[in-house]
Amino acid sequence: MTLRPYFLLLASAVLLSGAAVVARAEVSEADQQALRSRYAGKVLIFRKCYRMASQVEISDDGVVKGSSHRPGYWTVDGAVQVRDLEFRKDRVTFKCSKLWANIKDDGQLHYFPVNAALKGKTDYPETVEVTFRTTKDAVSAEEISGRVKQVFLGEQESMLGATPQPIAAFIQKIPAQMDIDPITGVEFSGTLPKVVSRPEPDVPREAQLVGQSGRESFVVFVDEQGSAAVVGFTRILQYGLEETTIAVVKNWKFAPAMKDGKPLAVRIPMFIDYKLPNPK
Repeated sequence: MTLRPYFLLLASAVLLSGAAVVARAEVSEADQQALRSRYAGKVLIFRKCYRMASQVEISDDGVVKGSSHRPGYWTVDGAVQVRDLEFRKDRVTFKCSKLWANIKDDGQLHYFPVNAALKGKTDYPETVEVTFRTTKDAVSAEEISGRVKQVFLGEQESMLGATPQPIAAFIQKIPAQMDIDPITGVEFSGTLPKVVSRPEPDVPREAQLVGQSGRESFVVFVDEQGSAAVVGFTRILQYGLEETTIAVVKNWKFAPAMKDGKPLAVRIPMFIDYKLPNPK
């Protein structure tokens, strides 16, 4: 009977120590605070965005885990605002709100909460968790920041700032002679895709009614067979023109990029000049 309290106390200690092991962060308290100070509230732009993703998990070597991620669009898949950071034994998770990113006439990116921008389309995730897996016994804030730079273009000030942020300049200045996927950042020394067939789109009725016209700039993924798809926008127009661009580019055909005698899939910047029809 006298041993029972001892065993209960021992069992409690084991449970508590086990819980402590599970919750133990691999980042020191000081580095946790440094990371929160640096990223909490900041806007981050994905280097490579994923359609409809609410979970993005990155292994130690920088590879995004999972095979279900479809290429996304800069407008609703490219920008997040960090709400909080969570530190666990084997991972650091950035808990983020998804943002709508729109380049306005001033050439700057303006941010809006995605739930407001999509106006009630509740099937679209409003949050995303970006998890950096860790296997080392100790990970510094500098190491985590280095991994963040592999996934994001760099932190910006809060979307609530007095002036819009100049991240658009980065996207717009990527030269045409490069595969613009900034994940690799390697100069493209082969032959770029050449247009074989490029049907022109009609201006949708909605845009005509409000007088919307101008240049829409975007990123086209051209595969090894010369098929094309829009995978990002660097300047978007409204009133149905974004959807029109996505639809028409699917019908474009290219001679694929070539390197070392072999066809190669690349991303290239392109644009469409939308002009209103002449009134009769």
